[in-house]
This record gives sequence, structure tokens and C-alpha cells, in this order.
Amino acid sequence: MNIFDRMKKRGHEQLIFCFNRPTGLKAIIAIHDTTLGTSVGGTRLMQYESEDQAIVDALRLSEMMTLESASLESDMGGGKAVLMVEEDDEPDEAYFRAFGRFVEGLKGMFVTYPAFGTSDREFRYVRRETSSVIPMEGNHELTAFGVMSGMKACMRELTGHSTLKGVHVAVQGVGKVGQFLVDELVEEGATVTVTDVRYDQIKAVQDRHEGVQVARPDEILGVECDILSPCAVGRILNDATIPRLRCRIVAGPASDTLEEPRHADLLHERGILFAPDFVIGGAELFQTEPELSGAPRERLRAEAGRVYDAMADIITEAKKEETTPYRIAVERAARRVGKIGMVRNIMC
Repeated sequence: MNIFDRMKKRGHEQLIFCFNRPTGLKAIIAIHDTTLGTSVGGTRLMQYESEDQAIVDALRLSEMMTLESASLESDMGGGKAVLMVEEDDEPDEAYFRAFGRFVEGLKGMFVTYPAFGTSDREFRYVRRETSSVIPMEGNHELTAFGVMSGMKACMRELTGHSTLKGVHVAVQGVGKVGQFLVDELVEEGATVTVTDVRYDQIKAVQDRHEGVQVARPDEILGVECDILSPCAVGRILNDATIPRLRCRIVAGPASDTLEEPRHADLLHERGILFAPDFVIGGAELFQTEPELSGAPRERLRAEAGRVYDAMADIITEAKKEETTPYRIAVERAARRVGKIGMVRNIMC
């Protein structure tokens, strides 16, 4: 399928290729849908096997951002930037400033922030070239709190009680969000098992919480637990991995957790409750939205707790319609974008 057919199929508005020879920058910016508002999404830096893989990542993840915004009644559109690097590349100040120049050239159509592979350290250079960057201080804590709130809604569905005390949660990936999620879970009295490909991140968790258990990265999907929480890269749930799962719930903020939408049905057939990643991981929007509008941030943690209500409502409707929460969430998001789109057609 060619690029324009892919964009048409997913409903994308723009796919922008950015190349700067002196710095080696190769970036792709995907703008999915701006019906609800300005296109917003993180910037991911990764080694990709091919340009096609990077394009697919940008398209899929920007679509997830639209679903995330629409699901949680945010007024932002979906976007994503991916930075392609080779194994020996060492992106420096000039590299990230070049990326910032491309973002600035979009004149506010795309607003971004650090995501997988990037951090505030790199983004201090991006900010020197563009104001279309969201300060992310406190964002990871909010996302983790939202995930924990969504987990409670899932547990209420299975047990009738929205508590995580004594619940066993396996956390795949303890980077920025994962570490804060472990903090929240331990405080709630949960039993926690973690894994990560980086030992220093596991050690950081163990230094704070002596009782946390550790599994190897290749073992985590098979850990017997109540909740599996993917907090790393996406597309980990597929025909090969789903039969290995020994959990009752999958609930984590890793974007694009399912390899294909049909895998939500496969989880349902196995009796596993899947919390759509774009809903349970969407508390970040309660930071980015006020940041864009200049609203005070004191209320953000309370607003992040709205993920509980959103998740509970989706689960209830899914039971009523005898379908999966994933299908309900996608249908709701599409319906909201469609209705707001009709409103935006009014001339004023």
C-alpha cells in the first residue's frame, strides 16, 4: 500500500518528511486529525529497520493520539514525530535544534514533547528553535496516576471492589512513567513485579522499594499476575504473545499495545479484560491541555483521576453491547470527532 493510500485509510491530514544533511536529521511528522484542535504528540527517537517501519510508527501513533484526545474529551488533535537514527549516530545540539526548526516551520500546527528515546535534556535544544513544545515537568506522574486509576476501574469490574491492595501487577518497562506507576502501586498496597532492558532503571526502582520483584524481559508476559501493565514499546500483543499471558487484565500506557485491532477480540476470547491504551494512558492530556491554554496546574492530579470514570463507563457499555472495551472506545472517539467536525463547519 502506498503512502497516500495509507493516509486515506487512517484519515491522516499530513505526513511531513524532514531531512537536514549537515546534522543527519531524518524526521517524520504525522498529523492525523485536527478536528478537535491543534495536533499534539510526542517525539520518539529510535533505530528503525526501515523507512517504511518509521512511517508506519508515525501513522499509527498519531492516530492513537487522536483516539486518546477524543476518548477523554480533550480539545487537541493527534500528531506524532519520529526521529530515525542509526546504531552509531550520536544526535547532538545541532541535530535537535534542526528538528526544532522544522517544528517551528509548521507555524503552530504541531506541538510536541519528549517521548520514547527523548527527554527534557534533548528538548532544551528543541525549545531554542520553537515555542511549539510543551513543558513536561510532572507529566509522567500524572500519566502514572491515571493508569493506576484506570486499573482500579478494571478491578471493580472483576471483583466488585476498586482497590489494588494485594493485587499483583507486572510492569513491563520502568522508565519515566513506569517508575512513577510502581510508586503509586506500592503506595496502594499492590504486589509488584517489574522488568526492563536497562538494569539502571530496575535498580532505581529497587532502591526505592525493597519488596518489588524482578523478572527477565523475556519472562514478563508469562508472569502469573492480576494485571499486566505494558509501559514500554508498543505492538507487543499478538498471535504469538497472547497465548502466553497469565493475567486477568491488561492495562498500561504503552502506545499502540495491540499489533492489530483484532487482538482485542483475541484477549476477550481468553477472558482477559483489555483497557484501551489510549484511554488508560491518556492522563497526559490533562497536563498538555492546560499548558496550551495557560490554565493553572494545581487541579491536574484530580483531573487525571477522570481516567477511572472514563474506563468504568467504557467497560459498562461494552458489557451491555456484548463487545470489547476497545471497540467501544474507538467507536466513541470516532463519533465525537464526527460531531465536533460538523460544529466546526459553522461559519462565525
